[in-house]
Amino acid sequence: MTRTPAITRPPVRPKARSGSRFAPDDVWAAVRRDYLGGLSAVECCIRHGVRMGTLRHRAARHGWRRVDLPWVPPARLDAQDEGVELEERSGGDLDRIEMRELSFVAHRRMMRAALRGDAAEALRWRRVRLAMDQEEEEVQRFVCREDYLLARREAPDPGPPAGAAGSDGSDCSDDSDPVFRPAATVSPRP
Repeated sequence: MTRTPAITRPPVRPKARSGSRFAPDDVWAAVRRDYLGGLSAVECCIRHGVRMGTLRHRAARHGWRRVDLPWVPPARLDAQDEGVELEERSGGDLDRIEMRELSFVAHRRMMRAALRGDAAEALRWRRVRLAMDQEEEEVQRFVCREDYLLARREAPDPGPPAGAAGSDGSDCSDDSDPVFRPAATVSPRP
């Protein structure tokens, strides 16, 4: 019995979705060079024939950062943002900030996002503002209830008002009140 040598095939790249092919590495090198040089992602995609999602994925995965975009720390606020003044005034102490102030900041950020045309961010800030307003209402209800209960505890018991039921010493169980008057007995039919 003779053995036939196994047929070896060259490695095949996986197929891209929807019948398109992968861009070669030299195309991606050109995309990277143009993108890092300041060309917008849309322009890079049009010029080199690659997809926007793929470009964004590669840029995030490989840490591509365009030269025309400054690096901004993630927790840094815009100088015009109302939150900057609020943070400076409170000195970072969250207990000194009222909910209505946070609601105002969220409302202003919502408006600023809408003016920029960023609807998704505007809706996120709207939800934050509504949550702050709801929290403020809940706190106010709680405070009002606590004030009411405290006032009731501290107030002297005035007793029953003059002329009220039971003030004459009766137990209110007599039949002088029509509500408590016994029902007329009904005799059964013969």
